[in-house]
Amino acid sequence: MATFLSACGGSGSSSGELTDKPDENNAHSYSVAVIPDTQKYSRYSPERFMAQTQWIADNYQQQDIEFTLHLGDVVDRARDPQEWVFARQALQVLEANAETPYSVLPGNHDVLNSGQWDDERALPDEPYLTHFPASLQAGNYTTFQGTDSTGFSSYHIFSAGERQFMVLALDWRSSDQTLVWAQSILDEHPELPVILTTHQLLNIAGDGETAIFTDHGARLWENLIRSNDQIFLTFNGHHHGEAMMVGKNNYGRDVVMLVVDYQSGYWGGNGMMQLVGFDEANGKLDFRSFSPWVAAIPEDQRQPQDELARWEFSVPMDFDSRFSQFNEHHVASEPGNIDGTQAYWILDRDHQVTTTSGEVQFLDASGNNNNLVLMAHNDPQGPVADFFEVAAQAPPFGYANGAARFSGNNDIGGYYLESNAPGLTFENSASGKSGYLPTYTIEAIVKLPEGWVSEDNSWSGILNHRPQISQVCSYHEIACGGSDASLGLNVSSLKEFQWVSTSQNGKGSDNWSWEVMNEYWYHIALVNDGEKVQMYVDGSLVMRTGVDEQKGLIVEPGQPWSIGINSWQGVAGNLFAGDIAEIRINNRVLDSGEWLLNQ
Repeated sequence: MATFLSACGGSGSSSGELTDKPDENNAHSYSVAVIPDTQKYSRYSPERFMAQTQWIADNYQQQDIEFTLHLGDVVDRARDPQEWVFARQALQVLEANAETPYSVLPGNHDVLNSGQWDDERALPDEPYLTHFPASLQAGNYTTFQGTDSTGFSSYHIFSAGERQFMVLALDWRSSDQTLVWAQSILDEHPELPVILTTHQLLNIAGDGETAIFTDHGARLWENLIRSNDQIFLTFNGHHHGEAMMVGKNNYGRDVVMLVVDYQSGYWGGNGMMQLVGFDEANGKLDFRSFSPWVAAIPEDQRQPQDELARWEFSVPMDFDSRFSQFNEHHVASEPGNIDGTQAYWILDRDHQVTTTSGEVQFLDASGNNNNLVLMAHNDPQGPVADFFEVAAQAPPFGYANGAARFSGNNDIGGYYLESNAPGLTFENSASGKSGYLPTYTIEAIVKLPEGWVSEDNSWSGILNHRPQISQVCSYHEIACGGSDASLGLNVSSLKEFQWVSTSQNGKGSDNWSWEVMNEYWYHIALVNDGEKVQMYVDGSLVMRTGVDEQKGLIVEPGQPWSIGINSWQGVAGNLFAGDIAEIRINNRVLDSGEWLLNQ
């Protein structure tokens, strides 16, 4: 594990007191240094900036520092030449040694007009480009790979342990042109894990602890970060304080994002910076902020404002897993995604995607892109959490690490999950139209809440295909009809599980369970062998099942699929109350040993 300054005191030397001697036999122990906004140092206290870079220069071997990230706002006043001189003097300490490479990027204080996008600036006039031209960076480090056409954004590739990493350092106001460039760089190096730095991405909420997206950060997340699985770690400054967010990208994998900026502190931060230890042996990233400036002050001479270290924490990370199969629908490799799976919804936090608007989305773990979005019904009033949450309580079987908890009803409104289900087109029916599934096993893991009452949530939907029976029969040119949903797993007014399905030979009899209990996890399996459909609850065949011939099922591709609501005459209604952990649709008859019940 990479070592850090001790929070309990200093030796009075420039290197400070250290704990945990490096394990020289551990090839997977390395760290990255982070220098947030140095603007106040360049203007008022160059010696504190110098203390940071000198500490890195003196300790990069002992601390296994492979790279340093500067987060922008190098200076306070872009038009003041002296501030650039002081900043250059501090960073020249790192430039003097090819083994202490760093990346740098412009913040709003480093450009002449902070309101301009990077492609709107008069490049010959910009001091940043004078003091940090591509030629300077290329002349110092072999890690430097190039810049975009403006020169404000750049990228490096460095080695650490047995890996290579890319640093993508983006301007504080990256234009569409720059994002296209950044995407091209990622596309050229699809195998490299990427640390993205920029000056503004996350802000800090009013509680002083919660990280939230800025408008520009939301743009970066939506248009670059979440769709590029390589980006696993981001840093930004600009907003005073410190906060972290672990987002879920489009592949269901973690992106660790931090905002770090100490400029509002004593003397512009009093030299506070950060180290990130990559502890591969123990599967975690270790974060700690500390001040080399304070470390050099004898402990008995420090004042209350002389803070040595702070914000120490770890984030779990399986490096081998996280850095493999980039952009390849990682969720599809999960053990529950067995042969023949058409859609697989695991409604826990591990499969919830982060969106900048706070919208709740869940990935389809089959990899078929049948992703779910949370939808409101009947205008629920108050916070979403009053009606919907992702609970940590998991069922005793299956693969979910939690469950979606629905708490609404038709009177007060509520929420449900919906997908346009692009992957559920199935085969062609006798009419020659897609949407026919000859055989299937459909499973659901559900729990009804304590106090469930029929008048609030009867005939509610667990799984639903929205169009009514008549519409789907007409689409497939079959002589059948009805106003119920063409396909639905529901909870009846008598608290029974009901399966309604429309098949190649029309609408058959429904399948029914017994009256089920509250606060109990049930596994429901609906198995169609091409001739009839049978319902199993907790592995037991129910009494009212398999009555009529039902040749598979038919649906209308492009029409909504829902979890947590039923429908009537093609209109959503009857909200579910309770927990739903998993729903899986498979195109074959599964052996009971393959059921989620037995996992």
